[in-house]
Amino acid sequence: MSGTDFLTVTDRYVIRERNEKLVLKTIIRRDSISRADIAKETLLNKATVSSIVADLLDRNLLTELGEGQSSGGRKPILVRFNHQAGIVLSVDLRPDRMIFLFTYLNGEPLMEERLPKIKMTNETIQEALLGIVGTHSGNLPITPYHLVGITLAIHGIINQGALVFSPFYELDTLKLKEELEERLAVPVHIENEANLGALGEQEFSTPSSNLISVNIKYGIGAGIILNNELFRGANGFAGEVGHMIAVPGGRPCPCGNHGCLEQYASEYMTLNAYLPGGAATEREIRKKFLADFEAGAPQAIQAVEEFATYLAIGLNNLMTSFNPSVIVLNSRLFENPGILRLIKSKLTYRLNGRTMIKSSTLHEKATLLGGTKVACDQFLKI
Repeated sequence: MSGTDFLTVTDRYVIRERNEKLVLKTIIRRDSISRADIAKETLLNKATVSSIVADLLDRNLLTELGEGQSSGGRKPILVRFNHQAGIVLSVDLRPDRMIFLFTYLNGEPLMEERLPKIKMTNETIQEALLGIVGTHSGNLPITPYHLVGITLAIHGIINQGALVFSPFYELDTLKLKEELEERLAVPVHIENEANLGALGEQEFSTPSSNLISVNIKYGIGAGIILNNELFRGANGFAGEVGHMIAVPGGRPCPCGNHGCLEQYASEYMTLNAYLPGGAATEREIRKKFLADFEAGAPQAIQAVEEFATYLAIGLNNLMTSFNPSVIVLNSRLFENPGILRLIKSKLTYRLNGRTMIKSSTLHEKATLLGGTKVACDQFLKI
């Protein structure tokens, strides 16, 4: 075979792969669609579309729905993405516990559970995941591809799949990925939890090409999507807004600086300062805090005032730096809408009014559903 022939074969393969991605994306965006309409939307010829659709049907990635309405001539046969072709496992590796979610390829939930508290190490995570897959795989629906991917949400800075920094745990994420893939024979994806939160919000709640999702929990992290691309920065540090300096020379932070934003405006620090110690759970403390604020307790009002003031500083910096269309705030503190209104009242920069600020309706599922998206995109190669 000559060099020219080799290039021709390679080019044909690349073109076929590109066209298949285009067809699959077009079908996924629609509830149902005919081959003719796929050709119109993709500008591919009908023979190419028919060949690709036939291949996707053979691979169980599409299903035929029967006849659609005719605009003249034969009634078209409609096709749909087969979201039940496989299952994804998303796992939120919080500082002291794991939350996992099994879904179909479209994010439809199958099983969700919060595991008991554990010390996060490579070994405990591996054993917990092996237990999750081993225990629940027999209870999940039978699908053509079964488990197609696992996404691990890490509360720390991730660069090229490796953990660069986390104040919460020390993990060798590259080793964790390799060993899990070897033991489970399933692709494993590792990503920052705030980045996954942004992907989850965009895909399943708030479609916007320029979106920032701010997770306000143990720390404060932002997932930044600009022009439909996840913005990571040069070394994966983009979105670490919790480490903006809010108070020069202020409270010490595990990152090495003093006065970081998350020392004043994270949910964890706010609640811990309000009701330190004791045997109450995080949920119980938050419930009491919100009830006290609703009742007008001076200490709770003062705590919310500080939280809102400092968080508004961080949001102002995000808006003036990235000019997003929408910012989604993810914290259970916003179950009281008055707290969000207070934050908005503190954003007085004239151009800020062009950015929508809203609280998340997905809550902790945003990160898990973002994990679903990552694993599905990799499985489908789109």
